[in-house]
Amino acid sequence: MKKQLCAALSVVLMLVLTAATPPSPVPHFGLSTSSPEAGSTVEAPGEVRLTFTEEPQEGTVQIRVVEAADADVHVMDAAQDTENPAVFYVELHGTLPPATYTVSWRGMGADGHVVRDTFEFTVSAE
Repeated sequence: MKKQLCAALSVVLMLVLTAATPPSPVPHFGLSTSSPEAGSTVEAPGEVRLTFTEEPQEGTVQIRVVEAADADVHVMDAAQDTENPAVFYVELHGTLPPATYTVSWRGMGADGHVVRDTFEFTVSAE
């Protein structure tokens, strides 16, 4: 009986301690900020700049900018910022005409998972 009571108390204590311990934050690769910002209306930008939550694995970042007609605006390799390794950008050729543009990006964090997402911004008629 004593052994059963001790075992039961041990299990209860373990459950209480586990529930009382906050989960440790596990960083996960993703987009932190962008310029232009998602959902924004801006004058024609010269580049699209993405800041990730962590430095992506080398050679894994791709950024693509397309307009509604699905014509690529820029699909060249993304360049890494020399001062912040978590920042990548693509320079846009010429002035973007007024329209809504979709930015598609992908990258891989330290955990080896590939993350993909999209967001839109609109170029105003000024």
